[in-house]
Amino acid sequence: MPLYNTPSGPLKFPDAKSLYPSSPRVPLGQAIAIGLSAGILGALVMTGTNKLEQLLTSRPSSYVPGRTMATHLGLSSFYAKHPDILNHLHHFGMGMLGGVVRAGMSYVGVIGPVASFLHLGVRVAMDQFVEMTAGTSDWPWTWPINEQVIDLGHKGVYALVVGYLCDRLVRGVDWFNWD
Repeated sequence: MPLYNTPSGPLKFPDAKSLYPSSPRVPLGQAIAIGLSAGILGALVMTGTNKLEQLLTSRPSSYVPGRTMATHLGLSSFYAKHPDILNHLHHFGMGMLGGVVRAGMSYVGVIGPVASFLHLGVRVAMDQFVEMTAGTSDWPWTWPINEQVIDLGHKGVYALVVGYLCDRLVRGVDWFNWD
């Protein structure tokens, strides 16, 4: 329930935005499927914003995701011939896994833009874990500032798209009350 500060003191009362269903609208298995689907769509939107940003900034593509997959799966020769395929497999695979995490958050009632902000941290941590264990990246705070902004910006778009879809489809919450 929101807390409103009034001249006579704090006041708590429910409003339309704070009244959300106390239980999910779907069973857990369906929530997982929603998370996988939302993760794919989020990764697609993230990839699209990435390509648009590259068009505007002339920044070259990063092949860290593809190298990470090649290292973990022992696909060095495949990576040498098809780096873009492994890059996309990484983006969409991690997007799907992250989507399941966000659907789980919605399922247990951790919802809204703040939950998506927390999910952004989870998504960055997921990438960092696989990249660090493959030896293909370094800690994000050691990256150039512009690369930090770019990575967080694109993953932030992913987190918002996935979060909105999961909250809407799993919990039945519309962040904007457009109904």
